[in-house]
Amino acid sequence: MYKLYWSPGGANMTPHAVLEETGAPFELIKVDLDLGQQRDPKYLKLNPHARVPTLVYDDDKVMYESAAISLFLTERHPETRLAPLPGDPDRGPFLQWMAHLTNTVQEALMHYWHPDFYIEDARRQAELKQAGEERAGRHFGFIDRQLAESGPFLCGSKLYVCDYFLAMLVRWTRLMATPAHTNPSLNTLVRAVMARPAYARMLKAEGIEQPV
Repeated sequence: MYKLYWSPGGANMTPHAVLEETGAPFELIKVDLDLGQQRDPKYLKLNPHARVPTLVYDDDKVMYESAAISLFLTERHPETRLAPLPGDPDRGPFLQWMAHLTNTVQEALMHYWHPDFYIEDARRQAELKQAGEERAGRHFGFIDRQLAESGPFLCGSKLYVCDYFLAMLVRWTRLMATPAHTNPSLNTLVRAVMARPAYARMLKAEGIEQPV
């Protein structure tokens, strides 16, 4: 039994969808960020950074960070075929994309959604938010061009968990002046991800929608 601590539409979307893919039993434990439950002392013992997601497995083992949890689950459940195995030609590009999405694209989105994490001054927060949106737009434009050249998925013809992660990040742009899903090749990828029953179940369970 896995336990996934989550918040609607948070970075838990990808590991939640992977859990749906595995068919393994799991429990969802909602963390209400608006009520500050992420700062509850009991939760901080699991995740000292006061963020979601957090995964509990094998009764008492704990890990956090969305990309790490997603990779861990795909390796534990290779039958999902959501990650290329070592030696597979897709392995290098797969790891590159997972690192790029979490280290580069997600960083820009964090500046957009949570400038308060970085700067206290409200005026400078607004500047950082705007810069994050512009930088995210450039990142998604680059990815869209890559997909147009060698898609429809990040590693070519096969869908992997990196595509789930990308679809999650695309959803995070829904309030921007130019949402990422308006890029044609990104739109095609997101629609393909949303057609997966596991991803659809995740959206329903979290009570969220994904614009396309």
